[in-house]
Amino acid sequence: MKLQNNNLDEMQEKKLLEIEHKGCWIAFWGLLVAILVQMLIFDEGVIRSVAGEWIVLFFLSLYMSISSMKSGIWDRRLKPNIKYNAVISLAAGLVCALVFSISSYTKYHVLMGSIATGVIMFIIIFATTFFTLSLSVKMYHKKIRKMETDCED
Repeated sequence: MKLQNNNLDEMQEKKLLEIEHKGCWIAFWGLLVAILVQMLIFDEGVIRSVAGEWIVLFFLSLYMSISSMKSGIWDRRLKPNIKYNAVISLAAGLVCALVFSISSYTKYHVLMGSIATGVIMFIIIFATTFFTLSLSVKMYHKKIRKMETDCED
């Protein structure tokens, strides 16, 4: 089957790219919220209830991360440094700690146990996110250096 020619002019193409961009981010954040809400609502079988959303979110995140890295793009606003890695890791750790604490409390009704669950999850998520972002920053800087040296040759 032969692909049709693009019938859009440059302004329409730009507008369509903006629409697709916003749609992608709505899907990303929507999936994340859906997963978090389902984790809080369902007591049993939570893994089965969020598996589909998690798989889509995982592959969407993986695709966006790898594609951006290959293109030498980090982010529009955030800089690839330790300060932003710490802030993002802190936010991720706090959100996960809150979700797991509430989930634990609704299941077992033990306040200290749910606080302990939240603290443990915060530490694990913060450390994992910070390590992953730091590794990604190193890979990003390596890619940028390679792209700069290729341009100079």
